[in-house]
Amino acid sequence: MALDWKKAVKPASSVAAFAKGNARVPKSASSVVSDAIVKQIELFKAPKSEGRRWFEVIGDEVGFSIRYANSPIKLVGDETRVVVPKAQFVEVLEAIKADVDKGAFREQLSLQEEKVRQRSMTMSETRKNKPKA
Repeated sequence: MALDWKKAVKPASSVAAFAKGNARVPKSASSVVSDAIVKQIELFKAPKSEGRRWFEVIGDEVGFSIRYANSPIKLVGDETRVVVPKAQFVEVLEAIKADVDKGAFREQLSLQEEKVRQRSMTMSETRKNKPKA
């Protein structure tokens, strides 16, 4: 017998977490980068899994960058791409994540975050002004 999905579902408005009054709170740039670093570690540990990688493994070394808003952030001086021994990659990423969480990249991320907000506002205005079909 097939499942009667109409009996299994309930209106989103009846569940507090999905109610319209709960506006989505945008994540901060540092939390986005921090979560993305965790994802890169997962991808490194599971090389056959799907996902966009910020790193490239060549021999015993790994070249990588850390990105936010589709742009790399400066890690060492003006360098956005660095190389580490493969055996230390996860440890280095965890250390960078700790620095991100402490605010070491706050200035760069704030500039990028402002660009994201500006782009979002521009897109919103474009949608509002687009003629209805």
